[in-house]
Amino acid sequence: MGFLSWLTKSNGMAVTDMSTYANTGIVSPWSDGELSKIVWSDVFGTTAQFAIRAEAMTIPAVVKARSIYVALVANRPLRAFDTAGVVDGADWLSRTDGSISPFHRMTWTLDDLFFYGHSLWGVERDDSGAITAAERCPIELWKVDADGQILVNDEPVEADTVLYIPGPSEGLLTMASRSLRGAAALETAWIGRAQSPIPAIELHETVESGVTPEEAQEVVAAWAQARKDPNGAIAYTPYSIQANALGTSTADMFVEGRNFTKLDVANFFALPAALLDGSLSAASLTYSTQEGKRNELLDYSVPYWIGAIEGRLSQDDVVPAGQRVRFDFSDLLTPVNSPTGANQED
Repeated sequence: MGFLSWLTKSNGMAVTDMSTYANTGIVSPWSDGELSKIVWSDVFGTTAQFAIRAEAMTIPAVVKARSIYVALVANRPLRAFDTAGVVDGADWLSRTDGSISPFHRMTWTLDDLFFYGHSLWGVERDDSGAITAAERCPIELWKVDADGQILVNDEPVEADTVLYIPGPSEGLLTMASRSLRGAAALETAWIGRAQSPIPAIELHETVESGVTPEEAQEVVAAWAQARKDPNGAIAYTPYSIQANALGTSTADMFVEGRNFTKLDVANFFALPAALLDGSLSAASLTYSTQEGKRNELLDYSVPYWIGAIEGRLSQDDVVPAGQRVRFDFSDLLTPVNSPTGANQED
């Protein structure tokens, strides 16, 4: 039984479980799964700035950026080409044998590259060594040790049973960790301000009344809860307490900060900022059309991510020498008719 069979059918994990397994994780302080959330400072003894995927996916701009690439790429079939054109016989490129569709295989492969900077496929080969089937290996199941050996469930695997796909960067959870943490904090902040209308309030004791810290905390909690009420704009204070407003009410509700988050996320994903509805400063605004944004996406953004997949699948241990693998974007690259009409001979 090959590694792919083990991955999809044995060890208590059926192929139907794999689509959800990627979201659950395993019990480990190094996993970002729901079962093992920890405080990083408990591990490192200091305030750490490591972002996890679950946290990153609470940021609307990250979700949209991921969705754009998934919608554009995951449904595209992979084709093998040689000098004569499309090569027949590499059906595994656009087909899977289990209940995990090619769409989901590619969706989670992209997800791995976005957040972790690499992905892993398990493969089966025939007697000649040609690949006959491939499935993505959930990111929580495998790692690369210090010697470059791929371990699955902490056990080494044969090199010809897996395809390691390195991404074009270290992954957002590494290179964008600080920005993602800031964006997540900003989301939390504006939600908190929406639930407790601004301006911020200080409850100032004007007369020494012997209030204990515990009693003061109860008063603050009662005020915070009352301000969430539809009538929370009106409140009563006793003689010994004065309510002082700190700062002013900002109607934009962190709009500018959230816009900068969109710009940062667009840069990390190599996307045109306009696709995330991010607004550039007035000094850098230039006229652009929908067609221009589409061309920028296809010319610069998409190749940045899919090039890693196409390049790895074009290696000689995947397809025969002289062949290359590419996503089929032919329907999106159809030449546009000339606005002046077709050329005609006199």
